[in-house]
Amino acid sequence: MEKKDRNVLKERFNSTKPLDDLKEQEIKLQCQKEEELAVIQDENTMPFAREAAEAQFAEINDDQMRLQTHIEE
Repeated sequence: MEKKDRNVLKERFNSTKPLDDLKEQEIKLQCQKEEELAVIQDENTMPFAREAAEAQFAEINDDQMRLQTHIEE
């Protein structure tokens, strides 16, 4: 393999690594959203805990939307 080809492959690898990191972060955010949603939907959740979970859910949702926009770029 020529040096030029190796450099091209190295560039592609380096450019996809951050994308992989972003997708991993997106998966973590989705898991956090599911945890907060479970708290929100639990009928035994205290009102103050439900409000906190709703606020956290909204914040995670905003973060996830920004992250998805970044991934699409």
